[in-house]
Amino acid sequence: MVLTRVEVQQKNIDWAFGETDLSQAKQDQLRATFNWLQESDRNYLNPTVKQLGNFASRMHVPFGNLLLRKIPETEPIQLAFRTKANVPAQVSLNTRAVIYEMQRKQAWFKTESGYADSELSLIGVAASSRYSVDDVVTKVGSLLTLRHFESARELFNDLRMQIARHKILVMQKGGAGLGTNRPLQVEEVRAFVLLDGYAPLIFLNQKDSYTARVFSLIHEFVHILRGTDELFATINHTLKEERFINEVRPAF
Repeated sequence: MVLTRVEVQQKNIDWAFGETDLSQAKQDQLRATFNWLQESDRNYLNPTVKQLGNFASRMHVPFGNLLLRKIPETEPIQLAFRTKANVPAQVSLNTRAVIYEMQRKQAWFKTESGYADSELSLIGVAASSRYSVDDVVTKVGSLLTLRHFESARELFNDLRMQIARHKILVMQKGGAGLGTNRPLQVEEVRAFVLLDGYAPLIFLNQKDSYTARVFSLIHEFVHILRGTDELFATINHTLKEERFINEVRPAF
């Protein structure tokens, strides 16, 4: 049986190790696992297609990028979405991929779906600096009804349906792409919102618990009412706004 091998450039391998979300210990372990990454191996940088695919899967990077002559440049993004530690997030390759996918879905919904036919009046409705925490809680209560359910899952689904009735997209995914080899870590991102006058979008990490998703859903909904986008925000403004919203969420 003839094995098909492909030539991989060293810079592409360096890119993969630079972009992966794996710990340094796991990176070192993987580097030692693949013989074709060892300079002493006769197939150095000439893996089989299957070996390269396995490498991409375990490194959580796109397979196709490993074969490009020129790696796409990474756009600078300032993010401050909800993480497990609730601090401004670092942006991994997988997170970027999910953000770009959500932006594409948002753009399609806005321009092609036929449902985003008017600007939403609730965006920024609680943006005034005169709004206190209690004022925002009252506004949230006028738009959402917090009902009692036996499980967090049922509560989440009910709140998600209520928010959808306000023409807000609520999307969930647990990783980048179509497979399961590029997971989105809860420690990196729990949720974020993409503001748009016609098609605001809330994203939730599907790997998070339903209880956590309930809190994240309300948190991001308040962001929409406040008119504060979590993309391209300054750190100082983000931290101040996050503290304010974190007071609103438990009060509701």
